[in-house]
Amino acid sequence: MRAAGHALAALLLASASAEAQNGNIFNRTGSGARAAGMANAFIAVSDDGTASSWNPAGLGQLRKPELSIVTSTLGASYGTSGFRARDDSATYSPTEASYSSTYLDFASLAVPFSIGGMPVTMQASWRRLYDLSFQQNVSTTQEPTTPGGPPPLATFATNANSTGGIDLASVSGAIKLTPRMALGMNVNFWQGAWEDHQSTAIALPGTEQPPLFVKHDQTNGVSGTNVGVGLLLTYPRWSVGVAYQGALTGDYTSSGQTATSLTPPPTPVSAAAPMHFPQELGAGVSWRPADRWTTALDLTWDDWSEATVTPPGGSAVDIFNGVPIERSGIADTLSANLGAECLFHGEGHVIPLRFGVAWEPQGARSAYTLDPVHFVMLAAGTGYNTNTIKFDAAFQYRWARFRDGDNFTLEGGSPELPSAVGLRDVKRWTIKLSLIVRVTDTDKLHRGIKKVFGGG
Repeated sequence: MRAAGHALAALLLASASAEAQNGNIFNRTGSGARAAGMANAFIAVSDDGTASSWNPAGLGQLRKPELSIVTSTLGASYGTSGFRARDDSATYSPTEASYSSTYLDFASLAVPFSIGGMPVTMQASWRRLYDLSFQQNVSTTQEPTTPGGPPPLATFATNANSTGGIDLASVSGAIKLTPRMALGMNVNFWQGAWEDHQSTAIALPGTEQPPLFVKHDQTNGVSGTNVGVGLLLTYPRWSVGVAYQGALTGDYTSSGQTATSLTPPPTPVSAAAPMHFPQELGAGVSWRPADRWTTALDLTWDDWSEATVTPPGGSAVDIFNGVPIERSGIADTLSANLGAECLFHGEGHVIPLRFGVAWEPQGARSAYTLDPVHFVMLAAGTGYNTNTIKFDAAFQYRWARFRDGDNFTLEGGSPELPSAVGLRDVKRWTIKLSLIVRVTDTDKLHRGIKKVFGGG
């Protein structure tokens, strides 16, 4: 049991190293370009086919079937500067890297109907909660602070990439209890699979020694189920929404193997353990100061101090860096999202203009520096909407700068005592495109279904 615990800790540390370098954002926002254009301030709005990913109670506002599809294109640039050895014996030259990826973000079908005269909406959906794709090729030069002194001049070249992500398949429903109040619920089935590949080579200029290297390949998996509930109160000029996502208690599995010029070479390891992904509580208010305007504010609290994996026979460790939870530096966060929408009416169509700003602190942080990781986000969006088709587009830009540690050794190291400390800069942009088709002629839909299945 203890060996399995050590294996899991080693795998978590290797995976955390890759995740730390790409600056992933783990806020559990919903989907849709309309919400993205309003800087993700959507809990109290939630009135289209993406509603269940924000506040399942919002489905109660749909009165016609809606088919939704959303795509995301993500780009990021990553840089380091000012890295120095903890003992001040060496400095490391700045690095820069960038990457981009496009993926299906969300797909759903929502169908409203009545039970005993009470409006009900059901929805089936799929969502990419976290896209963990990443690519990086960088090199840095280690230079002694004392000319000719230790450590020797060396160049570290790192090639890292990750593929895959964590997906949710959800069944959601909402019931409109009164003309003003709706309740909603969703059941989310988590399924994640991603691979991390990282290789590092160290060259010693001016010597005949061949480069030293280490290459690590790792496969990870996550599965489990959680439940979310929502409440929405709507009035002519304002609305209030509350959304709660329960904790996920699931399974984390991982296996990895390492090739290296060091001796003896490490042996392949694999492990499995229960994982706890924390609860989240969000509240939002929306105000319509004029017929064409909607403004919204969301506050979201994430209980990141409960994001743990428990190795067999061991105690809980931070899911992000594999450090015991009491020493990991992980912190609960409160995010704030503020957005607005203005509508310009044309003949048979509406063109919206959206914009917003957000403050998105991250729970994960360096166990050594404990420096907070706070992303600031600006957003803008537009679209072309008719009674049957809604096409929306949005652009979001985020940035953060924080002190972090890194280990410039082939043997790896500890997040609690990295070999060097410096600044990381992360800049991320996202383009979201949404297409929502509303079926306005439900009688025609019913006749078509009957024809397909031979009913007339």
